[in-house]
Amino acid sequence: MTEYTVEEKWGERFYPLLADKSRYLVLCGGRGSGKSEFAARKLFRRCIEEGGHRFLVLRKVRSRCRESVVEVFRRLLISHSVPFEETKTERTLRFFGNEILFDGLDDPQKIKSFAGLTGLWIEEATEFTEQDFLGVDLILREPTPNYKQIILSFNPEEALAPWLKKRFFDNIDPDATVMNSTIEDNPIKEVRDTYRARLDLIQDKTARDIYRYGLWALAKGIIYSWDVVPAPPDKYDEVFYGGDFGYSVDPAAIVKVYRRANEFWLEEVLYDTGLTNQDLARRMLNNAHIDIKRPFYFDSAEPKSIEELARFGINIYPATKGPDSVRSGIDFIKSNVVHIVDGSSNIIEECRLYRWKEDRNGNTLAEPVDFKNHTMDAIRYAISTHMRGNQEAGYYISKASVYI
Repeated sequence: MTEYTVEEKWGERFYPLLADKSRYLVLCGGRGSGKSEFAARKLFRRCIEEGGHRFLVLRKVRSRCRESVVEVFRRLLISHSVPFEETKTERTLRFFGNEILFDGLDDPQKIKSFAGLTGLWIEEATEFTEQDFLGVDLILREPTPNYKQIILSFNPEEALAPWLKKRFFDNIDPDATVMNSTIEDNPIKEVRDTYRARLDLIQDKTARDIYRYGLWALAKGIIYSWDVVPAPPDKYDEVFYGGDFGYSVDPAAIVKVYRRANEFWLEEVLYDTGLTNQDLARRMLNNAHIDIKRPFYFDSAEPKSIEELARFGINIYPATKGPDSVRSGIDFIKSNVVHIVDGSSNIIEECRLYRWKEDRNGNTLAEPVDFKNHTMDAIRYAISTHMRGNQEAGYYISKASVYI
């Protein structure tokens, strides 16, 4: 193969894992710890040093590979001046006789089509069921010149994947190497300092344990724990709105969102039943607390209703949804500082009622109870759609074409 030298900066705790040959390399930790970057760099280094690899990188949903890990690998290749070929339809990168494939398990039958693999990386492993993992584990069975390893990287959210905690943490697996990491383990000081500052703002204890300290925590029961403040801030960066359609039993709800940096204030400006779309539009036009020129984000499942409001001159956008949008939207909101403005009685009540579902055995599921959650949905539509596209960069966008 082509002779090539890789010079990288490795974190003190990650570096020994370069030589680890365990069947399972389990990288569990908080956000920004560098675990995903390390996984990508280890595969890249094995391609350079060993050659002849066919690695598979998996997310539960195929489209998310492009949003995350494909860009990581492309950046690695470009930064090291490595020539590569990219087949976008197949989601494959080829360089120096190696292949890196990016796919998902949207259809479990896909497992049968993966052949000739020399290793796997399961990114965001909490998205996968235990049955998914067992199926993926079985495909890495063909003889290879080098050791076969499955890397798993994830945040320790027990509510999403209790099987992972039981499988690798509650019990000792002799075939597994397990590492817990936090932002302090990221080898890049600028990233550590910037991201640590954001993580330290997290107020929700469960979210703080998971994302800041990389600890297993069970988000059981109440989802949000926001405080109530007397008024919105005097100075803010921008205002936008989230809305939820309703009519007879379910009320229509509109929440005004004030943003200052990565801090949000929520104010209830409309919550009522019996409103047609025309009624809702008129109420919005006549409400002194509503500026129809600001962005509004409503459920994309109601395109007709969105169009009707738009014809009244309301600056409305569909909160475009992607797979697992509810849970991922909640996770994003929980990573920020959020306050409720006093007087927003329905936001306060719904926030206290907004809880995770439980199965018959009392186990928490990664899905909220669908009950009295109209302002909760409106808030998620607004903040996730408006902000999430540039969460890593720390600034906002003002477009509605962001998947939540």
